[in-house]
Amino acid sequence: MTTATREQVATALFNLLVGSSQFLTTSRRFLSDDQIASAQKPAIFLLDDDEQHTRGKQLVPAVRETNFECLMFISAGLDPNTVPGTTLNNLIDAIDPVSGGVLKPGINGRQTLGGLVTDCYIEGKIIKAPGDISGLGAARIPIKVIFM
Repeated sequence: MTTATREQVATALFNLLVGSSQFLTTSRRFLSDDQIASAQKPAIFLLDDDEQHTRGKQLVPAVRETNFECLMFISAGLDPNTVPGTTLNNLIDAIDPVSGGVLKPGINGRQTLGGLVTDCYIEGKIIKAPGDISGLGAARIPIKVIFM
């Protein structure tokens, strides 16, 4: 495996996530929910978060652990005949490897983003607000990527 750049990793992860469903708005640049018209949802955003470097005793590059936030916005709750939680759950399942989503591991038991990284997976608490009252829902999925 060659050393991937941060931008290569972010682009590969973004493209994988965007392909998980039929999002009407996609970006690596954050827009708040009120900046996105209902007709432009569902929307997905990938944001870089923090990064941790760990160097082993051997003379190899440090292992990088980069955290990303995947944010999704929906307007399904505006339709009184729709259960917004179902819409949000389906979008999350399209990403979640446990549900067969796009972050599912390959033959080696890891999601390598096409060989760019050592592993890529959901780690931490997924926060969901389906939007039953306001009609506008959101989810935050924490994703960790490990690479050299």
